[in-house]
Amino acid sequence: MREVQASARPARLTVRQQARRLLRDPLDVGVHLTRLQAALELPGAEPAQGALADIFVAFGERDELLKRQALQLARARLAEHVVRWFEAQAGQARLSRITPLATRWSVLARPSADISTRARRCSGDDSRALAAQAVTAFENADTQAQQAFLHHCITCHDNLAFMLARRALLQSGATLPPHWETVSRQLQQTQELA
Repeated sequence: MREVQASARPARLTVRQQARRLLRDPLDVGVHLTRLQAALELPGAEPAQGALADIFVAFGERDELLKRQALQLARARLAEHVVRWFEAQAGQARLSRITPLATRWSVLARPSADISTRARRCSGDDSRALAAQAVTAFENADTQAQQAFLHHCITCHDNLAFMLARRALLQSGATLPPHWETVSRQLQQTQELA
């Protein structure tokens, strides 16, 4: 996993501390909001989505205002379809503990098995970072890093990372070696079988 930037360490520590407090008292609104604020200081969408999923698991329809306020705080960080899912749940009973809205940053909510293999193994944030690293590896002719990237894409079924890296390289005018096409075909076959 990527190393945490020094500027994100205090926020990461706060998220972890508040997560431990949530396990002791899952209905502590202050802890939830402190954790969400700290998660928003971390890069990517996954920490904020995980904290928000925990809020939606802990609170029901009587707490709609709280859930909508938390969603408003996190809205800019989340993908639009994720925002719509949370909006649809705001006035409802507590979200099931097992939900596709949970991430590995959730402590009360658990990711459901009906999400993609890639999403269970790595987040969209991770896929984007890996794609950027693969483009750099290609530009630096680092074949070992490229092979590691392609191996990751195959083993984790990470179509997102592969597609992002491939598109960026093709847009830059690069000619991809044959093994990239082989991986592309393998990922397509895997997707067709799913």
